[in-house]
Amino acid sequence: MKRVPVASQDCAACGLRDKSVVCDLEGADFDTFRAIRQSLRYDAGQTVFYEGHPCLGLYLLCSGKVKLTRTSSSGQRQIVGILDGGELIEKHAFQDGALHEITCETLEPAHLCFINREAYLGLLQRNSGLAIRLIELLSSELGVRMDQRDLFAFRTGRQRLAGLLLELSTRFGRKAGKGTLIGINLKREEMADMAGVAVETAIRLLSAFRKEGLISMERRAITLLNQDRLARIARI
Repeated sequence: MKRVPVASQDCAACGLRDKSVVCDLEGADFDTFRAIRQSLRYDAGQTVFYEGHPCLGLYLLCSGKVKLTRTSSSGQRQIVGILDGGELIEKHAFQDGALHEITCETLEPAHLCFINREAYLGLLQRNSGLAIRLIELLSSELGVRMDQRDLFAFRTGRQRLAGLLLELSTRFGRKAGKGTLIGINLKREEMADMAGVAVETAIRLLSAFRKEGLISMERRAITLLNQDRLARIARI
């Protein structure tokens, strides 16, 4: 695995600080944060860390996109998330003896900050406001996980795929003519993993959406043409 330290990266000039609870700090606390973090660059298609390996600290995604996968009991890998700049990759790194619950791979060139857990815990002890914001972040993450479980438990494959398209559009979409182009190219296998359906099912459903005039497709690029109808299908 190739990762390149970037000593010159200036956190003070980062436009995503106000988006991330982890590094939205001022004064002496911000100086401490800059001293305890290590800035790293990755090329596209590299592994940042592996599921089951010891988790020694926090990984903050500063720019680029990463794919998060887990391995089932049968050995099959499933995509459980895609993250964009400003997001904390894992939320359980504060536990003693924590192991990575996922494998993290870059989808494009990415810049990350690694923050030593023990040093960051010391910062939390001195900054009660930061500790409260992190508690709120972890609580909201629990709610998101419950919503995701409900999504898979109570919706059909057609509903899940429609919901996935809308989520990807909200997070990575940009205007393209009369539609919204999803600004991230995923393989059909990856979309199937994220929607919890077989690859053949994902291909069939995408083809059906195209024939219904809900989306257009050009190779991996997907443009949403009727988000209201997709939302009705997804029951959002």
